[in-house]
Amino acid sequence: MGFRNKAVFIYFVLILLAPGYALYSQNPRNPQVFAYNVKKSPTIGLKGGVLLSTVTGDEAIDQFAKKISAQVGVTGAIYLHPMLSIRGELNYESKGGKFTNHDMKMNLHYATLPIYVKFNFTRDPEIYIYGGGYAAYLFMANTKGTYEIIIGDDYITESINEDIKPNLNQFDAGYMFGVGIQGRYNRSIDLFLDFRYTRGFINLDNKTAETRYNFNYDTFWPEQAVDKPKNKSIMLTTGIIIYLTPR
Repeated sequence: MGFRNKAVFIYFVLILLAPGYALYSQNPRNPQVFAYNVKKSPTIGLKGGVLLSTVTGDEAIDQFAKKISAQVGVTGAIYLHPMLSIRGELNYESKGGKFTNHDMKMNLHYATLPIYVKFNFTRDPEIYIYGGGYAAYLFMANTKGTYEIIIGDDYITESINEDIKPNLNQFDAGYMFGVGIQGRYNRSIDLFLDFRYTRGFINLDNKTAETRYNFNYDTFWPEQAVDKPKNKSIMLTTGIIIYLTPR
């Protein structure tokens, strides 16, 4: 086959392949398009999961026995780049901790607003990391459970369910970071699994009450050191992400 015939053959092959390439380029399942075009669509989502929390800086609270509770909320994102987005959430989170020597819990109920930057390492599924901060409002708090007191030779079990919100700061703030994986379910929906660590830097105690838990722990732990109690938690959540522009 001469040079001219080869050129004609290649020309016709390119003509035949062009429509297929065009269709491939427009295919939402094409990873290249998926990563560099569709991902620019803003998203909203729903999430929920398990939260393990404690309070640092106070020996009344057991640092190793984590309080297990729930986290639920909504999320949204705006993409600065197909692999980089700014995300926000509005969550209900139940934080707090377990007391060291008694069967009691400190329950702190927050409305939390995390804001963070997320970076994807891969396209589909996305493996990602993120980091940022959060602000939170304490709308309910209590000390609840049972404890023992000694009267003579007898151990008496007492119950407690006390409102401690007036004794604590209503606002909390801190930093957070995490990792996760997100995969495509259909043209409009992704599913994700997320692991997160958070730590507060606001002193929970507002210094207005001698016994901030409405429980006179000095009777039981006279040598106890009290520093600045702060929130600490880890979270495992899952949920759905909805693209406002279907892919």
